[in-house]
Amino acid sequence: MSALQQFVERLVGTLKNDPDYRIASGYTDRQLTTILWHRGRQVLRGLTLRLRSGITGPVLRGRRVTIEHARQLVSGPSLILEDGVHLNALSSDGITLGTNVTIARHAVLTCTGVIAELGRGIRIGDRSAIGAYSFLGGQGGITIGTDVIMGAGVRIFSENHRFNDLEVAIRAQGTERLPVVIEDDCWIGAGATILAGVTIGTGCVIAASAVVTKDVPPYAVVAGVPARVVSSRRPEAPKAEPVGRPPGLQLIPARPRVDGMRRGDR
Repeated sequence: MSALQQFVERLVGTLKNDPDYRIASGYTDRQLTTILWHRGRQVLRGLTLRLRSGITGPVLRGRRVTIEHARQLVSGPSLILEDGVHLNALSSDGITLGTNVTIARHAVLTCTGVIAELGRGIRIGDRSAIGAYSFLGGQGGITIGTDVIMGAGVRIFSENHRFNDLEVAIRAQGTERLPVVIEDDCWIGAGATILAGVTIGTGCVIAASAVVTKDVPPYAVVAGVPARVVSSRRPEAPKAEPVGRPPGLQLIPARPRVDGMRRGDR
């Protein structure tokens, strides 16, 4: 192991507060130097963001990152915002990110769809990652736990359009907001869609391109359109019982459902 690789491991381990952090041994010193160059530039870009937001500790900010209402963005240290990320924290609760959160390239997190009605917000726990080109609409509130990973192109919606009145245009009937909760240690596959009002229990795996329309029990593996339980990571766990919300979890309260509604995006 080269001296440069040892230095990189110590540096990243310090930033992530992980003394056991290791990198693959196959990197050349030239490759590591290039990585350090790009990451160093991201740290410099992040300095101005720290001055106008509630971010503590270092933040790595890629190119063409746009953040609206940055004063409502709160984050722990070691936040990574890759190229092209767009955050709009305008909402009652803002956007709150834990420690070591990564938001990959061109992901969009927005909390208010139209200024006529203020949205609720988005909360993401420690060591969780949002996949590239993903979309999170936090109008009705999105809560994501710790150690949650996502593939590219995941879509999460917490707002529906009303459409039960045939005499009024759908766009004029207003919306219904229902919170989405993804508990700890879940893997959301690429292209999955999670619709308003859904709670996904601890330890779940959501297959690629699945459309989740109802609650998922802990440790379940779900797939399909609409998604259904196909197996369990814990064989003794019931497959059909809806997930219960554990005591102490801070959730954004749901509002009553309205007849004629179904889950869907804006």
